[in-house]
Amino acid sequence: MGEFEEFAEALLDQISVEIDEEKEIAKLSEKIDEDKEFPNQFIGLESFSKEIFPDICKKVEEFTGFPIKSDLRIEFPDLKEFKLLKGKKVFATKQSRNFVDELFSAVADLDTKNIAELIQKDTEKFLVYSTYAKSYISKISTTYGDYLDSCVI
Repeated sequence: MGEFEEFAEALLDQISVEIDEEKEIAKLSEKIDEDKEFPNQFIGLESFSKEIFPDICKKVEEFTGFPIKSDLRIEFPDLKEFKLLKGKKVFATKQSRNFVDELFSAVADLDTKNIAELIQKDTEKFLVYSTYAKSYISKISTTYGDYLDSCVI
């Protein structure tokens, strides 16, 4: 294994706890859905959110006095899409934007080979933007939401 692959594995190792949490949460969610003896029934997040969204907007506007943008919306991306959206929040130069998007995609896919290729392509950018990937992606299992371009995610 070359040094670029070792760097790639080191990056994934640094967020492995969060990745393991994501897998465990998904497994538990499936088990709850399958367990007919589970005493509580959960309302789906999407339907619940869409139901209360207008009231929440109204209450926020009443409380703050600030109008709520008419194009505000809620979206429910899958986990990979959510990780890619986190990458969009990274402040990157025009020259670095594509690199950041590729890095977040490779990390979301746990693609050691692609990460190693990105390191080899531009080590300096990797050293800068991998810190964002670690920070932003490692918080996903505890934040479960975000805001970008008039969209609650």
